[in-house]
Amino acid sequence: MKETTHLTNDLQVELDKIGSTVRLKTENNSFIKMNYKDWAGAIVNSRFIEVSTYVGLNDKHLQLEERGIIACNSYTNDIVEIATIIDKWLGKQLDIFQLAEQHKSIKINKTYQDLKTLSVDEILKHRWKYFSEEIAKGTLCFKLDVFEEFRKHFYHLYPTFSHDNLIFSNVIEQINDDFKSPIVFCDKDVIWIGFFKDNSEEEGEKTFKTKDIKQAIEMTKKLLPKGKHKIINPWTN
Repeated sequence: MKETTHLTNDLQVELDKIGSTVRLKTENNSFIKMNYKDWAGAIVNSRFIEVSTYVGLNDKHLQLEERGIIACNSYTNDIVEIATIIDKWLGKQLDIFQLAEQHKSIKINKTYQDLKTLSVDEILKHRWKYFSEEIAKGTLCFKLDVFEEFRKHFYHLYPTFSHDNLIFSNVIEQINDDFKSPIVFCDKDVIWIGFFKDNSEEEGEKTFKTKDIKQAIEMTKKLLPKGKHKIINPWTN
């Protein structure tokens, strides 16, 4: 198992040895200031990889992404294996399931796996259930009874949380800028619905506070984009 002194340079050497077409980013072709001694990255089409080392850890972290979604994480100290995986993912464009069969270090990200294997309805059902469980555990600061009532009315939309704020999208795993969703936040017994959490005059009429769940649901319906929305799986649409 070969030790690395400069991660990007050493990985590129291994890629070149196996005849890979992949070219890692370097200081010369990047506008971002990075420590390429401890980090390596490359992008081909919609796929991206990054490799990083951490002080005090022998294993290197390899992450594979597609369309901005993490496909897998892998931890290994074998730089030859890392180069081989990178070549298969970016150069040969193998799918993640083939890679996982060939490399035991690869752990497929569940979200990515669901996108590839489940129907939209199944993904939505799992997503809402997951957040219910997280709220019940106290991981998310949101009232469970409010969330469950919202679930009954908005089960057809893709929910996500940002800093304990509930937001909806019509694209799985992505916030769609063309689908303007209000923010829903629970502060003890008060439910807040709006687009910005401030007192701006422009958005003042679109901000609503209530202790009544039914009113909160009606206001959310009013602020969401009109019409029947098809939920998009970015891999199948």
